[in-house]
Amino acid sequence: MKKGLCFLLLAVLCCGAGFARGSQQENFDSFPDKPVTVIVPWAMGGASDLLFRAVSAAFPKYANGQQLIVKNVEGAGSVVGMTEYLSARPDGYTIAMWATAQTIRTQMAKTPYEATDFRALFSAVEDSPYILVHRDSPFQTVNDLVAYAKANPGQLTIGNSGAGGGNHLAALQFCIGAGIEANHIPFGGGGPSAQATLAREIDCSMNVPAEGLANVASGDLRILVIVGDKKMAGYPDVPTTVEMGLNVINKQTRGAVVLKTVPEGIVQRFEAIFQQIAADPEFQESLRKLSMNPLYADGAAYTQMIADENELYKKIIQDNKLGDRY
Repeated sequence: MKKGLCFLLLAVLCCGAGFARGSQQENFDSFPDKPVTVIVPWAMGGASDLLFRAVSAAFPKYANGQQLIVKNVEGAGSVVGMTEYLSARPDGYTIAMWATAQTIRTQMAKTPYEATDFRALFSAVEDSPYILVHRDSPFQTVNDLVAYAKANPGQLTIGNSGAGGGNHLAALQFCIGAGIEANHIPFGGGGPSAQATLAREIDCSMNVPAEGLANVASGDLRILVIVGDKKMAGYPDVPTTVEMGLNVINKQTRGAVVLKTVPEGIVQRFEAIFQQIAADPEFQESLRKLSMNPLYADGAAYTQMIADENELYKKIIQDNKLGDRY
């Protein structure tokens, strides 16, 4: 009798555990059931902001009709926004945008977190930066810019999206490769740096798609060169640094991450949502209009990409004695 009762209790417990697991999975399937916030640690109008505006437009279709709210928290080359994210509840209702620029920032100077402290959800794009100048700039080619900088060491002013970030490092890489010295001017994001070039407050700026491209389309700004080895969509006549004989290549990815304490089921749910968004025709068209190069990777692949970038830029920064971390 006692043995039979034990078997009965065991069966009830097993069924209960199975029901709990099923209920838990059902809850994850119904996630999210309220709006999700993505912290973009850069100013409005920059590449990261524009990308996640496009992501947020597609998000409700695959996330139970819920909105993805873009919250711009700029400052200190993304450190202010990411530091705020560290205190978010690990319930999945706040996520963070991540870019190569942020990985670089953690290597250029000590930050409250490391690039590998987060779990990636997906990457959406990979782009090379470009140098913007005003339409009336005396620099008609990148060779003109280099010649001026060599004749006037430290006088060329080049804007970036934040000290220690991706565009700052790209500008430093460019200067090292070209053998020039420049005055690097940080802004709160790529949008403001492009606007400073438009206002002729600086000689040029290092930007990534789609920063300043509306002004390029209107004829008010020009792209001198793409800092990479591949042409940019929509700009077949703009040369790359490799074509110009400069061995300078910079590539920057963008995607999203969460705290490592976010439940596995929620992470998997996000991965499913973002995979569908990446394949969405309207989202792909948005990237095309922004001249962004699609590069989808799932969470595991993007986590590895971030780790690889972290080691790559650590070496570049150490070898060239950049920043003040090492």
